Amino acid sequence: MAANKKRAFDGLYAQLEEVNNHVVLFAAKGEPSVIFEMTNPVQQLCTDAEQYLRFQDVLSNIVQTLGEGYSLQKQDVFCKQSYHHEVPEDAEFLTRSYFRYFEGREFTEIRTFLILTQEAQRSQFVQYDPKKWLDFHAKVNKVSDILSEKHIRHRMLSKEEVNEYCHRFMAFQFRHGPFSMTNFKASDEYLKIGNRVVRSYPLVDIDEINLPSLVKPYTQTSINGYAIATDLLSFLTQVPHADCVVYNQVVQIPEQRKLLRKLQGKAKRHGSMPDPSNKIAKADIEEVLQQLAVDSTLLVYTNFNILVSCPVDKVTPVTSYLETKLYECGIMPSRTAYNQLELFTDSFPGNGYAFNPDYDLFLTLSDAALCFFFKEHLKGSEDTPLTTYYTDRQGLPVCIDITGKEGKVKMTDNANFFCIGPSGSGKSFHMNSVVRQLLEQKTDVVMVDTGDSYEGICGYYKGTYISYSKEKPISMNPFKVTKEEYDLNFGEKKNFLKSLIFLIFKGNEFPSKIEDMLINQTIVEYYEAYFHPFTKFTEKEREGLRQKLLVASKMEEDYDKFSHSMEDIDAQIR
Repeated sequence: MAANKKRAFDGLYAQLEEVNNHVVLFAAKGEPSVIFEMTNPVQQLCTDAEQYLRFQDVLSNIVQTLGEGYSLQKQDVFCKQSYHHEVPEDAEFLTRSYFRYFEGREFTEIRTFLILTQEAQRSQFVQYDPKKWLDFHAKVNKVSDILSEKHIRHRMLSKEEVNEYCHRFMAFQFRHGPFSMTNFKASDEYLKIGNRVVRSYPLVDIDEINLPSLVKPYTQTSINGYAIATDLLSFLTQVPHADCVVYNQVVQIPEQRKLLRKLQGKAKRHGSMPDPSNKIAKADIEEVLQQLAVDSTLLVYTNFNILVSCPVDKVTPVTSYLETKLYECGIMPSRTAYNQLELFTDSFPGNGYAFNPDYDLFLTLSDAALCFFFKEHLKGSEDTPLTTYYTDRQGLPVCIDITGKEGKVKMTDNANFFCIGPSGSGKSFHMNSVVRQLLEQKTDVVMVDTGDSYEGICGYYKGTYISYSKEKPISMNPFKVTKEEYDLNFGEKKNFLKSLIFLIFKGNEFPSKIEDMLINQTIVEYYEAYFHPFTKFTEKEREGLRQKLLVASKMEEDYDKFSHSMEDIDAQIR
């Protein structure tokens, strides 16, 4: 046994190759795997149960697409990181100070990896089947298409990234930056890696299967007296004393006909022995068989394993925390997980078929198994050109589109919002922060303030601050229009002036059509005369007027007198 432990990490993988535009990782026994990095589509504490159900359908679709002879492995890595934000050198002093305040703050980062593995056909040697090899690549493309269709962000890891991921998993170091390997010491309780401990917590004891009788893709959590939907294992983001947690989820899809015959034979054996426990077992098997016949679900072998890294002296409180939280979900984790080294090596990415079927895997329906998959991501910055930073529940700056219409996701066409709170709650302080960020992005800001809360920021950014007093009341001339306004936007200004005139002239009474036309024409002609004043007639205008006056003269005077009035006409139109 000691010799096996020393060679536990020898030959975990056979090869890492880039084939058919896919980076394929071959396990020691020949199983090919492709690794995607993805983002869980459900935001934590979103309170929307439908999002969990939709992601459950996506996972179910992936399992159905893969079919028999494939394994779906999902790994969610919860790692403590130090916050850092790149600030341009020419940034404002307040912006630099804002991000410097959060520099180095510890937070939990979630990275999710989806691993598709094809079961290898083995006798004494791994057999190459060209049809199965092509089917593997086709299934990988189909899964990628499913994720793209459902707008789930994902990407295939490159060869260098897969290599780094496997090495980071071995060192159990997912913190950003360089990392190094150190000595391993395995025991029945945990693995000791340097001054840290890595312990595996299987969710299910195969001998007992202590799981809730009814499972859903989410659970109900009470917050401030309101029940909201959260993930079954949302507490993994808050494991105390842990610097890294990896939740390893494995679903193997075996040959269905063989399993169905096995279950039918087992039901007959239970029915042949008249015993209350046998009757219950037979009824349970028959219910499963009926569900398989009605629904498009599959029988799968599964393993769920939580790997936690923490200091040596914090193993007991971490264990107590996980057991308490799992018990609240109706799950009794295994207390006899003495094969810690084996559980650790079997949890490596692409090692979905390494688990021992006798004591590591249990049989269930695919829909039930997928309910235990982690489905959440933490709040992150939105994709928006108008950046306004707030702090999330971890106390980190995240970019929010407060308008609801400038970001990539258009939520509204109306950018109005309320800032409501009792006296002294920080409304003005909050709005000062928002206005500062808007001003730094060259946004025009006009504020009406009754308490001088924004005089300081107005002076800092050299704005125009107009104050009101009884001695010097604020006044304005609504009829003052600049040349630029007249050329670019006179239509809106004209409508405003017309409304103002009718408010003074008619009050709440609607003007008649003739009044509206007269006032409109008066405003148009007034500003036309103001911006284009008369100086003199052009030659063309003079000629036109001359002809009109000549015609009028002919009609009013005798033809003999007409020639004598020509000099007068020319004098009038000069």
